[in-house]
Amino acid sequence: MHKYFAALAATALIGVAPYALAASSTDLSVTGTITPHACTPGFTGSSVVDYGKILVKDLNPTVPTELNDRALQLNVTCGEPTLMALKVIDNRPYLDLVDYTYFGMALTPAGEKPGYFYLDIDQTLVDGVSAQSIYSIDGGTTWKATSEIYRDDLWSVSSTTDHTTPIRVNNATLDMRIKTTIHPTDSLTLTDDITLDGSVTFELAYL
Repeated sequence: MHKYFAALAATALIGVAPYALAASSTDLSVTGTITPHACTPGFTGSSVVDYGKILVKDLNPTVPTELNDRALQLNVTCGEPTLMALKVIDNRPYLDLVDYTYFGMALTPAGEKPGYFYLDIDQTLVDGVSAQSIYSIDGGTTWKATSEIYRDDLWSVSSTTDHTTPIRVNNATLDMRIKTTIHPTDSLTLTDDITLDGSVTFELAYL
């Protein structure tokens, strides 16, 4: 990541003075790290949160309705102590979701947005010891403590005293609550069933 930005800066400097330097060749660098310390993310139990049948009469017509919280647990298991992170990808994004802790749902048959959900963090453990969830909006350059999951950003873990530096983990456990909100029914076409379809990918990254 640092080399990529350096290359951009060099290109910009050359671009503002095209006659100062002429080159007959250019280089391409291929870099990376092959690591034996593989980590595996997964959910305890099911990775599907199913609200079942929701009756229209139980939803508010004029203001959003918050459904009951559901608990879920995410685990990351590594072969050896490893610096890792998870990129949290919203697979049903809404362009107008200003709050980056909100995740979208698939549109209804009428092309309407049925609602959204977010993930609150209750507890973070690393190798059985209390830890702090942290997130980064700049690809891992800087980190901050968080009690929520941010979409399209990196999540990792730190000690409870230093929230700016990820720590190595053998096993990380994240207890979360999913909070789902349904838009007012007056804003939805309810002639047919509406399927709630939210999807989030937790993509592993090594730091």
